[in-house]
Amino acid sequence: MKLQPLRVQAGWKIKYNLFTEVDPSAEHIHEFQGSSLLSMHHESANRLIDLSWRPELDVNGRYVLVVLNTLEIFNPKNNTIELDVDWNNPHLEFESKSRTVIVDKLEELMLELKPYRDSRILRNRGILDQPSESLRVELQIHGLNHDLVERIISEGNNKIQDILIDHPEISIEILEKLVKNGCKKGVKNKALQKLKSIKNRDAK
Repeated sequence: MKLQPLRVQAGWKIKYNLFTEVDPSAEHIHEFQGSSLLSMHHESANRLIDLSWRPELDVNGRYVLVVLNTLEIFNPKNNTIELDVDWNNPHLEFESKSRTVIVDKLEELMLELKPYRDSRILRNRGILDQPSESLRVELQIHGLNHDLVERIISEGNNKIQDILIDHPEISIEILEKLVKNGCKKGVKNKALQKLKSIKNRDAK
């Protein structure tokens, strides 16, 4: 079995590889089985590329390439970082019967694929800052309200307060509270800059 040559770009790590340099035929169809032919991950970009052949062992099948978003999850039982792959919401799906077309697409994706931003608020790698992350999720689902804003200012860390400042419905009143009671100097300065920007805009 000769593996298919690929120009692997910096940052991409091959986790699993049975992608061979042969085309499907009655003689070689045994090489087109299993849940995956190729799996590649880019840690800092939070992306995983998976290549399979569907239906398995069917000479009339096709290559199925998917790009998936990933998140890091800390497992306290064995003190390791595990990968949470969002199989239910692929970023991209691409199919072809041609091995050379798939090779071109793989190499194109490794060059051009933009990172997936992890929007969670983390305390350490893979570990949620649970209080502030809960506030972020509540803000995302329900939007701004007085009670939530007060809790973000009194209980939240600088990351959730920074998200609050960037909220499209932020008011002068909320910004003034953050200028006075923000948890860190950087938050207070950012709130002050936005407050000045809004006041200057409204004065025109």
